[in-house]
Amino acid sequence: MKHSITLLILPFLFMTTQGYAQKFITSGTVEYEVKTNIKKGLEAEDDMWSRALLDKIPAFSVNYYTYSFKDHEGVYKFDHSGDKQKIGSWLSGVEEENIWYNDYNANRYANLITIDNYNIVEGDLRKIKWRLSPTETTVIAGFNCRKASTVLFDSVYVFVYYTEEVPVAGGPMGLHGLPGLILGVTVPRLYTSWVATSLKLDPVTPIKPPAKGKKVSEAFVMGALKEYGKRWTGGDKYTNTLIWRTFL
Repeated sequence: MKHSITLLILPFLFMTTQGYAQKFITSGTVEYEVKTNIKKGLEAEDDMWSRALLDKIPAFSVNYYTYSFKDHEGVYKFDHSGDKQKIGSWLSGVEEENIWYNDYNANRYANLITIDNYNIVEGDLRKIKWRLSPTETTVIAGFNCRKASTVLFDSVYVFVYYTEEVPVAGGPMGLHGLPGLILGVTVPRLYTSWVATSLKLDPVTPIKPPAKGKKVSEAFVMGALKEYGKRWTGGDKYTNTLIWRTFL
Protein backbone atom coordinates (compact mmCIF):
# COMPACT_ATOMS: atom_id res chain seq x y z
CA MET A 1 0.00 0.00 0.00
CA LYS A 2 2.84 2.39 0.84
CA HIS A 3 4.46 1.66 -2.53
CA SER A 4 1.22 2.51 -4.36
CA ILE A 5 0.92 5.84 -2.57
CA THR A 6 4.53 6.70 -3.38
CA LEU A 7 4.04 5.93 -7.07
CA LEU A 8 1.00 8.18 -7.18
CA ILE A 9 2.75 11.05 -5.41
CA LEU A 10 5.92 11.08 -7.55
CA PRO A 11 4.20 11.85 -10.89
CA PHE A 12 2.19 14.58 -9.16
CA LEU A 13 5.36 16.18 -7.80
CA PHE A 14 7.02 15.97 -11.22
CA MET A 15 4.08 17.63 -12.97
CA THR A 16 3.88 20.32 -10.30
CA THR A 17 7.60 21.09 -10.51
CA GLN A 18 7.52 21.13 -14.30
CA GLY A 19 4.50 23.45 -14.37
CA TYR A 20 6.10 25.77 -11.83
CA ALA A 21 9.31 25.93 -13.89
CA GLN A 22 7.41 26.86 -17.04
CA LYS A 23 5.46 29.52 -15.19
CA PHE A 24 8.62 30.88 -13.59
CA ILE A 25 10.48 31.51 -16.87
CA THR A 26 8.94 34.86 -17.69
CA SER A 27 12.08 36.97 -17.77
CA GLY A 28 15.69 36.56 -18.82
CA THR A 29 18.39 37.49 -21.29
CA VAL A 30 19.57 35.59 -24.34
CA GLU A 31 22.93 36.13 -26.03
CA TYR A 32 23.00 35.44 -29.77
CA GLU A 33 26.05 34.88 -31.91
CA VAL A 34 25.28 36.49 -35.27
CA LYS A 35 27.47 35.20 -38.10
CA THR A 36 27.43 36.68 -41.61
CA ASN A 37 29.25 35.17 -44.57
CA ILE A 38 30.37 38.42 -46.19
CA LYS A 39 32.33 36.85 -49.04
CA LYS A 40 29.40 34.76 -50.20
CA GLY A 41 27.28 37.88 -50.31
CA LEU A 42 29.87 39.70 -52.41
CA GLU A 43 30.38 36.73 -54.70
CA ALA A 44 26.64 36.57 -55.31
CA GLU A 45 26.64 40.22 -56.44
CA ASP A 46 29.56 39.57 -58.82
CA ASP A 47 30.24 43.18 -59.79
CA MET A 48 33.43 45.23 -59.96
CA TRP A 49 32.88 46.83 -56.56
CA SER A 50 32.26 43.47 -54.86
CA ARG A 51 35.20 41.70 -56.54
CA ALA A 52 37.55 44.51 -55.45
CA LEU A 53 36.68 43.83 -51.79
CA LEU A 54 36.97 40.05 -51.76
CA ASP A 55 40.69 39.91 -50.93
CA LYS A 56 40.55 42.76 -48.42
CA ILE A 57 38.02 41.46 -45.92
CA PRO A 58 37.60 38.33 -43.78
CA ALA A 59 35.14 35.69 -44.93
CA PHE A 60 32.88 36.10 -41.91
CA SER A 61 31.72 38.83 -39.56
CA VAL A 62 30.76 37.64 -36.07
CA ASN A 63 28.88 39.84 -33.62
CA TYR A 64 26.93 39.32 -30.41
CA TYR A 65 23.48 40.65 -29.53
CA THR A 66 21.27 40.34 -26.48
CA TYR A 67 17.54 39.86 -26.25
CA SER A 68 16.02 40.71 -22.86
CA PHE A 69 12.44 39.70 -22.16
CA LYS A 70 10.05 40.23 -19.28
CA ASP A 71 6.46 39.03 -19.39
CA HIS A 72 5.07 40.27 -22.74
CA GLU A 73 7.87 42.68 -23.71
CA GLY A 74 11.25 42.19 -25.34
CA VAL A 75 14.21 44.32 -26.46
CA TYR A 76 16.99 43.25 -28.84
CA LYS A 77 20.25 45.18 -29.26
CA PHE A 78 23.95 44.96 -30.09
CA ASP A 79 26.32 43.89 -27.32
CA HIS A 80 29.83 43.45 -28.73
CA SER A 81 31.77 42.42 -31.82
CA GLY A 82 33.91 39.34 -32.27
CA ASP A 83 35.64 40.71 -35.37
CA LYS A 84 39.39 41.33 -35.24
CA GLN A 85 39.15 43.62 -38.27
CA LYS A 86 36.76 46.55 -38.39
CA ILE A 87 34.11 45.93 -41.05
CA GLY A 88 31.75 48.59 -42.37
CA SER A 89 28.10 48.26 -41.42
CA TRP A 90 27.04 48.14 -45.08
CA LEU A 91 28.86 44.77 -45.27
CA SER A 92 28.40 43.32 -41.79
CA GLY A 93 24.85 44.61 -41.29
CA VAL A 94 25.76 45.88 -37.83
CA GLU A 95 24.42 49.20 -36.60
CA GLU A 96 25.63 49.22 -33.02
CA GLU A 97 23.06 51.67 -31.65
CA ASN A 98 19.94 50.22 -33.26
CA ILE A 99 17.32 48.85 -30.86
CA TRP A 100 14.29 46.62 -31.52
CA TYR A 101 11.52 46.85 -28.90
CA ASN A 102 8.35 44.73 -29.04
CA ASP A 103 5.19 44.59 -26.95
CA TYR A 104 3.59 41.26 -27.88
CA ASN A 105 0.36 41.83 -25.96
CA ALA A 106 -0.28 45.21 -27.59
CA ASN A 107 1.06 43.90 -30.94
CA ARG A 108 3.26 47.01 -31.26
CA TYR A 109 6.91 47.74 -31.94
CA ALA A 110 9.17 50.77 -31.43
CA ASN A 111 12.60 50.62 -33.07
CA LEU A 112 15.55 52.97 -32.81
CA ILE A 113 17.25 53.21 -36.20
CA THR A 114 20.44 55.21 -36.58
CA ILE A 115 20.71 56.62 -40.08
CA ASP A 116 22.76 59.81 -39.72
CA ASN A 117 20.56 60.69 -36.72
CA TYR A 118 18.56 58.85 -34.08
CA ASN A 119 15.16 57.91 -35.49
CA ILE A 120 12.31 56.08 -33.76
CA VAL A 121 9.82 54.16 -35.86
CA GLU A 122 6.62 52.83 -34.26
CA GLY A 123 3.89 50.62 -35.62
CA ASP A 124 2.01 47.33 -35.51
CA LEU A 125 3.99 44.12 -35.44
CA ARG A 126 4.07 42.33 -38.77
CA LYS A 127 1.68 39.40 -39.14
CA ILE A 128 3.92 36.39 -39.67
CA LYS A 129 2.50 33.14 -41.05
CA TRP A 130 4.67 30.41 -39.62
CA ARG A 131 4.85 26.88 -40.93
CA LEU A 132 5.70 24.48 -38.11
CA SER A 133 7.77 21.37 -38.72
CA PRO A 134 6.37 18.33 -36.87
CA THR A 135 9.64 16.37 -36.92
CA GLU A 136 12.72 18.60 -37.18
CA THR A 137 14.20 19.35 -33.76
CA THR A 138 17.51 20.35 -32.21
CA VAL A 139 19.01 21.50 -28.91
CA ILE A 140 20.24 25.10 -28.55
CA ALA A 141 21.76 26.50 -25.34
CA GLY A 142 20.47 23.43 -23.52
CA PHE A 143 16.84 23.84 -24.62
CA ASN A 144 14.85 21.51 -26.86
CA CYS A 145 13.76 23.37 -30.00
CA ARG A 146 11.41 22.81 -32.91
CA LYS A 147 11.80 24.16 -36.43
CA ALA A 148 9.51 26.69 -38.14
CA SER A 149 9.75 28.72 -41.34
CA THR A 150 8.16 31.68 -43.08
CA VAL A 151 8.60 34.03 -46.05
CA LEU A 152 8.98 37.77 -45.44
CA PHE A 153 9.22 40.71 -47.87
CA ASP A 154 7.58 38.43 -50.49
CA SER A 155 10.72 36.41 -51.20
CA VAL A 156 12.98 36.19 -48.14
CA TYR A 157 12.90 32.74 -46.53
CA VAL A 158 13.43 32.67 -42.76
CA PHE A 159 14.08 29.45 -40.84
CA VAL A 160 13.99 29.39 -37.04
CA TYR A 161 14.20 27.07 -34.06
CA TYR A 162 12.07 27.89 -31.03
CA THR A 163 11.67 26.34 -27.59
CA GLU A 164 8.33 25.80 -25.88
CA GLU A 165 10.25 25.46 -22.61
CA VAL A 166 10.32 29.28 -22.51
CA PRO A 167 6.78 30.49 -23.29
CA VAL A 168 7.76 33.87 -24.73
CA ALA A 169 6.49 34.67 -28.23
CA GLY A 170 9.56 36.64 -29.31
CA GLY A 171 13.17 36.51 -30.41
CA PRO A 172 15.73 38.49 -32.40
CA MET A 173 14.57 41.72 -34.07
CA GLY A 174 10.86 41.69 -34.97
CA LEU A 175 10.48 37.91 -35.25
CA HIS A 176 7.57 36.78 -33.09
CA GLY A 177 4.35 34.80 -32.95
CA LEU A 178 5.56 31.28 -32.15
CA PRO A 179 4.57 29.26 -29.06
CA GLY A 180 7.99 29.73 -27.53
CA LEU A 181 11.23 31.71 -27.54
CA ILE A 182 13.23 31.76 -30.80
CA LEU A 183 16.81 30.60 -30.16
CA GLY A 184 18.06 30.05 -33.70
CA VAL A 185 17.53 31.86 -37.02
CA THR A 186 18.87 31.43 -40.56
CA VAL A 187 18.20 33.85 -43.42
CA PRO A 188 19.89 32.45 -46.56
CA ARG A 189 19.48 35.64 -48.62
CA LEU A 190 21.36 37.58 -45.96
CA TYR A 191 23.96 34.80 -45.57
CA THR A 192 23.42 35.23 -41.84
CA SER A 193 22.59 32.99 -38.88
CA TRP A 194 21.63 33.74 -35.27
CA VAL A 195 22.37 31.11 -32.61
CA ALA A 196 21.75 31.53 -28.88
CA THR A 197 24.92 30.89 -26.90
CA SER A 198 23.36 31.35 -23.46
CA LEU A 199 20.07 32.04 -21.72
CA LYS A 200 20.22 33.62 -18.30
CA LEU A 201 16.98 33.42 -16.36
CA ASP A 202 17.89 36.11 -13.87
CA PRO A 203 15.30 38.87 -13.40
CA VAL A 204 15.84 41.82 -15.74
CA THR A 205 15.12 45.50 -15.22
CA PRO A 206 11.82 46.84 -16.58
CA ILE A 207 11.86 46.86 -20.37
CA LYS A 208 11.02 50.15 -22.03
CA PRO A 209 10.85 51.34 -25.64
CA PRO A 210 13.67 53.60 -26.88
CA ALA A 211 13.12 57.27 -26.10
CA LYS A 212 16.20 58.97 -27.58
CA GLY A 213 15.40 60.06 -31.10
CA LYS A 214 13.02 61.77 -33.48
CA LYS A 215 9.81 59.93 -34.32
CA VAL A 216 9.62 59.28 -38.04
CA SER A 217 7.51 57.17 -40.40
CA GLU A 218 8.50 53.88 -41.95
CA ALA A 219 8.41 55.57 -45.36
CA PHE A 220 10.99 58.10 -44.14
CA VAL A 221 13.31 55.28 -43.05
CA MET A 222 12.89 53.46 -46.36
CA GLY A 223 13.94 56.62 -48.21
CA ALA A 224 16.88 57.17 -45.88
CA LEU A 225 18.08 53.59 -46.39
CA LYS A 226 18.02 54.07 -50.15
CA GLU A 227 20.15 57.19 -49.83
CA TYR A 228 22.49 55.38 -47.43
CA GLY A 229 22.95 52.59 -49.98
CA LYS A 230 23.73 55.06 -52.78
CA ARG A 231 26.25 56.85 -50.59
CA TRP A 232 28.29 53.74 -49.92
CA THR A 233 27.85 51.76 -53.14
CA GLY A 234 27.05 54.36 -55.75
CA GLY A 235 23.64 52.86 -56.54
CA ASP A 236 20.57 51.16 -55.13
CA LYS A 237 21.80 47.60 -55.63
CA TYR A 238 21.97 46.88 -51.91
CA THR A 239 18.83 48.75 -50.88
CA ASN A 240 16.78 45.59 -50.37
CA THR A 241 19.47 44.08 -48.18
CA LEU A 242 19.54 47.19 -45.99
CA ILE A 243 15.75 47.14 -45.64
CA TRP A 244 15.65 43.44 -44.78
CA ARG A 245 18.32 43.84 -42.11
CA THR A 246 16.50 46.82 -40.58
CA PHE A 247 12.91 45.54 -40.59
CA LEU A 248 13.39 41.77 -40.22
